[in-house]
Amino acid sequence: MTKKIIVGTGILAVAAFFATTFIASAQTTTSVNGVANPKPQVLNVGKDGNVLLRGTIVSITNGSMTVSSWGGTWTVVIPSSASIYPVGTTNYATEFQVGDFVGIQGSIASNANWTVNAQLVRDWTYRATLTTQEQTNAHTAQGIRSGYPRDYIGVASNVGASSLTLTTSNGTVYTVNLETNAEVVSRNWATLPFANIQNGDHVRVYGVNASSTVTAQIVRDVTIL
Repeated sequence: MTKKIIVGTGILAVAAFFATTFIASAQTTTSVNGVANPKPQVLNVGKDGNVLLRGTIVSITNGSMTVSSWGGTWTVVIPSSASIYPVGTTNYATEFQVGDFVGIQGSIASNANWTVNAQLVRDWTYRATLTTQEQTNAHTAQGIRSGYPRDYIGVASNVGASSLTLTTSNGTVYTVNLETNAEVVSRNWATLPFANIQNGDHVRVYGVNASSTVTAQIVRDVTIL
């Protein structure tokens, strides 16, 4: 009996072709912070259409990216419901970069060729960059804190361009003004735009207090990972 294989408009035909899971991998070399870092390209398509894709970002916009991996360049659709890693990524479209090595979990699109609908997107290159940044910031903060043994802990309100109000657990209220070149970080010590701090966030401030006005050298938002 002759078996006929028909490739339809969607890549689902690829998954249907394999009675078992199809796995392809190859060793490639990427660079993280200028250091060679071998990463395997992976394309794992299950017979149910679920996909594990690993490769390098070719282009990225809000809502989608293209990834170079097995088979060529894949379009990855990223809905708002997708999980984005590292945790704490605020805008993957600007924080993830062309050339980053990423892993995608999702499903093959039935209405477009070489397209994956992502459920999870993980950027290992950005994670390595964040780790270095967090370590550097924590080390810098250690030196700053040694000169400012008093820190102020509370809830932020009236967040402005470079100031906020800090209310401690006992009701003490401080006006916090950022010093020039102040370090603003997340709970994990990743660099954070001051504008990301929201009213209601729990923050720790290191700086000089004068008449309930603190000139901050470090603002750490422990609500944001």
